[in-house]
Amino acid sequence: MIRCLIMEDDELSREMLALQMERYASCDLAADGREGFEMFLSALESEQPYQLILLDIIMPEMDGLEAAKAIRLHEEKQGITIDKGVSIVVLSSLSTPQDVIQAYMAAQSSAHLVKPVQPDKLVKTLRKLELIPAESP
Repeated sequence: MIRCLIMEDDELSREMLALQMERYASCDLAADGREGFEMFLSALESEQPYQLILLDIIMPEMDGLEAAKAIRLHEEKQGITIDKGVSIVVLSSLSTPQDVIQAYMAAQSSAHLVKPVQPDKLVKTLRKLELIPAESP
């Protein structure tokens, strides 16, 4: 089972994502980017890093792009290359190709999912990122 951090300011969305992930991951929940970044740092320091972050783009305190940049910068300082770092899946209601590409690149993310997140697309993404085996339901 993988470790997952869900950074999402909407409580219902957070809970729904946690329910969708429960068979694949142990999930921690953060209500904003700042809280999520602190949880990311704590997990790294305790040598129990997250393998996956589901990251909402638009949040209070520190938005998803700022949180992703802070995560990638911290990984870089620790000598963790992007291919060895946490997989970041950007979540947004933005669905135009231009918006998706911009969010994807800015966050140096592994994937992008449009909200509301469809369970089958989430599982497909987890498989693509090799976070779960291909035969997982």
